[in-house]
Amino acid sequence: MNIEVRKAKLDDVEGIVNVYCSSVRKWYKIADGKEVEYKDLNIIERWSFGGPWMSIETCAIHLNYMLMNHQYPLIAVFNNNIVGELELFIGEEKGVLGKTAFIDVLEVHRNYRQRGLGKALVNKAIEIAKKQGCDTISVWPTKEATGFYVKCGISEVAYRVANVEINLENIELKHSSFEILSFPRKYMALKSLELISPRMLSSFSTWLKSTWKYALGVETISYKGYIPMLKAAFIIENLWMKKDMAKLTLWTLYGKEISSVLNVVFSIAKNIGFKKLHVSVGYDTYSRYLRKHSHKLLGNEILLLESLSSA
Repeated sequence: MNIEVRKAKLDDVEGIVNVYCSSVRKWYKIADGKEVEYKDLNIIERWSFGGPWMSIETCAIHLNYMLMNHQYPLIAVFNNNIVGELELFIGEEKGVLGKTAFIDVLEVHRNYRQRGLGKALVNKAIEIAKKQGCDTISVWPTKEATGFYVKCGISEVAYRVANVEINLENIELKHSSFEILSFPRKYMALKSLELISPRMLSSFSTWLKSTWKYALGVETISYKGYIPMLKAAFIIENLWMKKDMAKLTLWTLYGKEISSVLNVVFSIAKNIGFKKLHVSVGYDTYSRYLRKHSHKLLGNEILLLESLSSA
């Protein structure tokens, strides 16, 4: 196959949307589960099938954010058709990843799978990572895709991650005496900290995407802040379409203060009104700091890397 892999442009939005929508076998309404055609869904309903890539309107915003922030949306083109997309984020962070090129998403059109398109996209990502002087290339693979990335050479386990649901109803509500400032507007304020949750993502991509807004009209409950005394930054935000469940994004220095940081953010989440808080942390963090809290272990993930320093 004669495959061209290049950086996407805004003119490519429709083709990218077609790639992601090809994975959906049936479209249905959120409210009643009634099967409908794609054109009968509103933007929020389309988003629910997979995020901003599911409609031209939101994908255009998403792609524009990537390009404006000098990141790498890569597309695979075959016979003048867009048949695959990979999104690569490059940024530095503390820990084993160093300066990493993080593969955030990779999707190949349903009719063109098993033809080497995914490998071509990953090879281009590795090429860019080396040119950008990255220490590593990294990815959070689905269980089904793990073997594919291993074959591509991204095979070292950087982090083993526990997905945990904290029962906030059993958390003792404490009024923090720590000063809470505004969430950092620049990533430089977070580079010396470690991403604690969600640990299967890269620090830079997590921070950058937290600044992007899509104005879907869906009610979002969130609280962001920075605790200078504990050197911790956090985002507590409700899960999609659920008002009593939230997810935690957290940066801090790894060590004894994590217990204090967790106590503060758990209390904040409970005070907002959440009953459950989803946290995704390395197994060491889980064993040392989360086991003592009332929780449910939902599952596990891995973050893979390939070292590029000697490549």
